[in-house]
Amino acid sequence: MLIVVPVMGNEGMNVNVSEHFGHAPFFAFVEVEDGKITSVEFNDNPFEGNHSQGSVPNFVIQSGANVLIAGSMGQRAYEIFVQNGIDVYPYAEGTLKEAVASYLSGNLKSNYTGDRAHDREGGCSGHKGECSGHNDEQ
Repeated sequence: MLIVVPVMGNEGMNVNVSEHFGHAPFFAFVEVEDGKITSVEFNDNPFEGNHSQGSVPNFVIQSGANVLIAGSMGQRAYEIFVQNGIDVYPYAEGTLKEAVASYLSGNLKSNYTGDRAHDREGGCSGHKGECSGHNDEQ
């Protein structure tokens, strides 16, 4: 099983989960077999700071992900994942290690209720540039 997590760094399991799915600088690709982590790889987010609707979700889907653990994301990104059979666990906090452990122990909930990071930042005023279509992506 492949778990993908947007993260703030690429220095190992103690990096923080990104609060903002589409703006994460890196993605962690965590391979799990029989409930145990067998490998962890980090890739740059090729769309950080410049993404169109669907680009970041499609990047994750094309990786072969089965599960996405994220801080927060927009409604459209959530829908793209669900339509493609990926289990989504939003609102994760803390480190990559903590988030994956919470998932593996059954303590994460898959209950999307909106883009909390975007709402907390007061809409697009907390972001650089225009927000055209970006609400649908994060």
